[in-house]
Amino acid sequence: MMKNRIKFEYILLFLLSFQACTYGTLGNSTEERSTELQALFRIMDERRAIISPWLYYSDDQGDPDIGSFALSGSSNTYQIQLIQNEVVLESISMLFKAPESSFSVSSSSTDGKYTTFHSGGSETPTPGTGSYSQKYGITGSFSAGDISVSDFNALTGPVKRQSLSPFPAVPYGTLEHIYGEFSDLLLTFQIFNGSTTKTVHVELRGAEFQVEASCDIEIPYKKNVPFSIGFRTDGLLSQRAGSSVSILDGIFALSGSEITINDFQNTTLYSEIRENLETSGQVLVLYSCF
Repeated sequence: MMKNRIKFEYILLFLLSFQACTYGTLGNSTEERSTELQALFRIMDERRAIISPWLYYSDDQGDPDIGSFALSGSSNTYQIQLIQNEVVLESISMLFKAPESSFSVSSSSTDGKYTTFHSGGSETPTPGTGSYSQKYGITGSFSAGDISVSDFNALTGPVKRQSLSPFPAVPYGTLEHIYGEFSDLLLTFQIFNGSTTKTVHVELRGAEFQVEASCDIEIPYKKNVPFSIGFRTDGLLSQRAGSSVSILDGIFALSGSEITINDFQNTTLYSEIRENLETSGQVLVLYSCF
């Protein structure tokens, strides 16, 4: 990184000095300046930094038991225990925007595209220029382990952490958006409403999510806290802002002591849980912004 920085600063100084010179009659000075500026743009576009992101699973209640939490419905407070879970992340990728101090350049060249997924997968580029038109991430099959048992104390409290490394080097700039998908998100809860206990199986497959950057996360990453994305289990079952549906009240309106929620059983509740997952800030948040 230091070597690249020295190289970039040397070339920038050279080009600015070169541009300030008076051009002679030999050659086309406009073309020469354009060539030198294109070289500068390419160097800036190719700068890379290493990040080491994490996924932090918790119930967002700050206590050591991250598999047990309480949520309120319209008329009851529900005690919830996560008793079984299988969480497999299929992919996660990030989109960056160029530093505000950067020059902008438009080019039709496709040289130097840098869409990197360490497992060998690929992504369709989004509209943009150079390195900032690409998503950077990983794809494969990444098991989180038991997300009801903490193994790390973050600033927000105990969490179960999942490393997202090795992550590809990313361009200098600012994080703009995070995209991801869980191939399996299979959770079994025991839920008590004060008089009755129900066992609830939540089955999400091919579940996509997005996280908006709620603060400026600059690259190279220099914050004192780890680059981390939080997964709040309680957010899956809680009633999100703007929704008229209480998932927990809906569960206890159903008959039977064992309920399965998936894409063909209890589909109204399934759609609400999927919407919770897909709503940025409801389940997935950027802990690096706290």
